[in-house]
Amino acid sequence: MLLSSHKEIGGYFGFDLNDTNQFPYPLAKKYCSARAAFYDLVRNLGIQAIWMPKFICDTMLKPLELLNISIKFYDINEDFFPLFPPLLEKNEYFLYVNYFGLCFENQKKLMELYPLDRLIFDHSQAFFIEPFQGVNTLYSPRKFLPVADGGLLASALNMPEVAQINDSADLIQQYQHVFTRLIDSAQSGYAYFLDAESKLNDCIPKKISPISELILNSLDYQKLKQERLRNFEYLHSKLGRFNQININLDAIESPLTYPFLWREKLSNSLISKKIFTPTYWNDCLARVNESSFEYLLVHKVTHLVCDHRYNMQDMQYQIDQIMEYL
Repeated sequence: MLLSSHKEIGGYFGFDLNDTNQFPYPLAKKYCSARAAFYDLVRNLGIQAIWMPKFICDTMLKPLELLNISIKFYDINEDFFPLFPPLLEKNEYFLYVNYFGLCFENQKKLMELYPLDRLIFDHSQAFFIEPFQGVNTLYSPRKFLPVADGGLLASALNMPEVAQINDSADLIQQYQHVFTRLIDSAQSGYAYFLDAESKLNDCIPKKISPISELILNSLDYQKLKQERLRNFEYLHSKLGRFNQININLDAIESPLTYPFLWREKLSNSLISKKIFTPTYWNDCLARVNESSFEYLLVHKVTHLVCDHRYNMQDMQYQIDQIMEYL
């Protein structure tokens, strides 16, 4: 007689992918989202106050508000480096975002300024940059990879395992936009995408979905990273002389997009030609003034797509559209 826990045998075929054994962060704790991972981290650290960048998504502030943690804001300069406080007070922490995957050198400088155990690095925009030893680090795979949910926490902190998970109906609905794009178009699936994103607004820690974990374990990460770097370098070779953001190619390991800062934002024109450029982060405008670098990042930066789905011809097409304005 088979035990009830024995695997099922036979029946219809399910969703199946091979485990490539390449997942880069096997020891990371896996959550439904990066904000859920952040919530779990800060409640286990016992944080009383934390310095947060003004240039950040409001969803990353919600865990702090729910946990009644005091938030102190700092600005960044044109090199994305914090205009930071000289010292951290007792029980104060400092979160820094590796913006667009361009800030590896800044992170090394910050590690010389602050105690490592009170730094938190947000790698939501820098998936392929490995965590620095001794620094709690957050990741958001869905910004780089074909998953609808997922957040990672690389930490040596001993934390209770999260048990809660979304029900199967919600998990299946989360992937509706992925399958709609596959069989139709990105535009036809966009409403489903927004709905899937809204389901992640609840930052209470839950496990990553088994669907996303299966996909993450099936990918060739070295190939994906190299293709992204190749596309980024090609865009920079053609547009770098016009770009007002200082980019050091030698220090780039994990670009999210190619952020192009010019006298005006070109996203609306590109979207009309089916180049769907993202925007980061309009909700920060309530915290910044019009003379700040953060204000420019929202209003003047066009984020060109450089991920592994596209080749040199696709990069050249984006360049051609940009060159019409230059």
